[in-house]
Amino acid sequence: MDFFHILIILAHKNMSIETKFNKEMEDLYHVVGKATGYWANYYLRSVRDNGGLAHAKKALSKKNTAQDGFVKLIEVGRPDLSIEASVVKEEYIELFTQEEIEEAKRRLSTVPNYAWRKEVEPQENFFGEIENKEIFKEGSTKQVTVNIYERNQAARKECLKKHGYNCKVCGTSFIKTYGEIGRNFIHVHHTKPLAGISGEYELNPKKDLTPVCPNCHAMLHTLSPPLSIDELKEKLNENKG
Repeated sequence: MDFFHILIILAHKNMSIETKFNKEMEDLYHVVGKATGYWANYYLRSVRDNGGLAHAKKALSKKNTAQDGFVKLIEVGRPDLSIEASVVKEEYIELFTQEEIEEAKRRLSTVPNYAWRKEVEPQENFFGEIENKEIFKEGSTKQVTVNIYERNQAARKECLKKHGYNCKVCGTSFIKTYGEIGRNFIHVHHTKPLAGISGEYELNPKKDLTPVCPNCHAMLHTLSPPLSIDELKEKLNENKG
């Protein structure tokens, strides 16, 4: 095989990788939106107008600046869905310069540990409960207090006024299932990971809170940061199928 044909084969290979990367960049818009509720319309327009590779290179050229999309993904606990995470994948490395790869790695290195998803062991998944540190002399009795974080009851009421009392994942209605004892019973799930929030923050009850049953609430927290409502719905539907 002569040198000319080798160049053609390499060009086709690179084009194939670039096409795959461009598709991944466009798909990220839908994956991120579905997983986090963050729909980056400007990002999608740029990817479609300029191509995913060109968009990624432009984003990486802005060094030592906080990229809004990257910061948002850290806030919702999904830096693994960032442009930077795609850039450092071994299959795409040849599309980027060493400088661009180092910038992507630098940004990823700034992500705090709590923002990376990790599995939560079943014996540790008692979200919404904490043990009182007091040890009772009488024996093994322990006191459990609901709510790890301070909950804003007005925000909870506003959430339920908007969304109702049915679980947003499985549809469970406690009053339909258990009668009067189930009236107005439901957990409220914070869609923004509370572990990553320091101090007080301005809560939007209609966006940041959603009603879920205790079972689904526990399943959302099998990962930390937690699964999204849509992600858990998909798992539920797959299992039913």
